[in-house]
Amino acid sequence: MYYSKKVSIIFLLMFVLVSCNKGKFKTNDSDFQKIYNKLLKWKNKSRASWDTEVHSYTFKLSENKTLKSIGYQSYSSLQSTDYIIEIINASDSSVVYSGGHKFSSSDISYVSPNYSVQLQSGVTYIITRIQANWVQYITETIGHGVKTEQSDFPLNYGSMTITETNTYDFGDTEIDASSKNKMLPRIDLVFE
Repeated sequence: MYYSKKVSIIFLLMFVLVSCNKGKFKTNDSDFQKIYNKLLKWKNKSRASWDTEVHSYTFKLSENKTLKSIGYQSYSSLQSTDYIIEIINASDSSVVYSGGHKFSSSDISYVSPNYSVQLQSGVTYIITRIQANWVQYITETIGHGVKTEQSDFPLNYGSMTITETNTYDFGDTEIDASSKNKMLPRIDLVFE
């Protein structure tokens, strides 16, 4: 009995260690990937999930950029369901980009925007991933991310600076401040 309990504990520890590394980007092709991987390594933070319909982060660029692709990983039962990806100009709430996209559930996958998206230097943008079509279980709104704290921000690499994050339910008129800056969602933006 002692032996089987010891083996069970070893397998549990191995699972936890493997789970913590899952979610790290295997390449460093974008400034976001470098920020995300650095945060995972720097703070030894584990992969996190949050069960809300909207996951977002606010960012600025130090130079004008054209959006090449958007990366995300679907929840397994929603890989045939569109996620709405929006980029909003925070200063005037105008929608710069909005498109419905399907993503793989086995790993992060990338889609091209439906039209050309030009982002300007110095402008504050909010990128959101919205999944309001989650069928019957709220757990289907789970998204990958890395745990964060208020003191982690701003996060920057290259031309990208991430200033805050948020998670909330779609249509909420009042966003819960307790969820602010708790998780950097794994929504990759790749620029030309």
